[in-house]
Amino acid sequence: MKRYGILITIAALLLLAVGCTTDETSTPPAAAPAPAVQTERADGVSVLMYHMIADIPGNDAVLREDLFREQMQYLKDNGYHPITMAQLEAYIDHDEPLPPKPVCITFDDGYPDTYTIVYPILKEYGFPWTLFMIGGMTDQPNRPTLAQLKEMRDNGVTIANHTWTHAELPYESEERQREEISRTQAWLKDELGIDNRYFAYPVGLYDDTVKQVLRDNGITVAVTMNPGRVRPGDEKLEVKRIWIGDRVDLEHFADRLTHDHYRSL
Repeated sequence: MKRYGILITIAALLLLAVGCTTDETSTPPAAAPAPAVQTERADGVSVLMYHMIADIPGNDAVLREDLFREQMQYLKDNGYHPITMAQLEAYIDHDEPLPPKPVCITFDDGYPDTYTIVYPILKEYGFPWTLFMIGGMTDQPNRPTLAQLKEMRDNGVTIANHTWTHAELPYESEERQREEISRTQAWLKDELGIDNRYFAYPVGLYDDTVKQVLRDNGITVAVTMNPGRVRPGDEKLEVKRIWIGDRVDLEHFADRLTHDHYRSL
């Protein structure tokens, strides 16, 4: 009997040990999801147009890194919510509600700083943004590589069409227009797996023929260099944008976020 009692005691201890081990290694309960941002009817959206982030004095298309970060911090500190091109399109089409104080961040062309500066800063802030890439300049000197574009795509960056060579389309034949646009559409699909609907006009130039070529290639939204803010019912192939360059200080930046007729520089 004493032997059986010892065995029972050992078995109980083993069961207790297994129970303790199971408790210690069990998966903790998942954290509760972050609360969703409330949406509301927006009174216009500023679509910001950037090109290069670098220190090149006297070039109005270039903004210093410290000033770019200052602008992004301003957006965060003042409750702005950057939105995607898809959200912008739904807003134009259907007046879809947007997060409070919406703004849309876009970059044209594609430069090394697009990957080395813009991408990590906007990833740090959690801001969505769009790169209008010149397809034929990928992997060229002083341009992003295809591997970099794939990484940005995988991390939520919208990559869209800015033609194959940055041709000024109204000055080209219709055949050349179609090549510039369709070749980049095919490249986006074949190399990046993107069924693209978005386009930026090189130098902001377009006409009715160019717009029809865009439609024929499945483009539904095209951004211009025409100043102003975006509202429901706007012409989707003539979306206004707001220039941001080296002369746009924080005071002018704030003005451009909220006014249709913002102050000139």
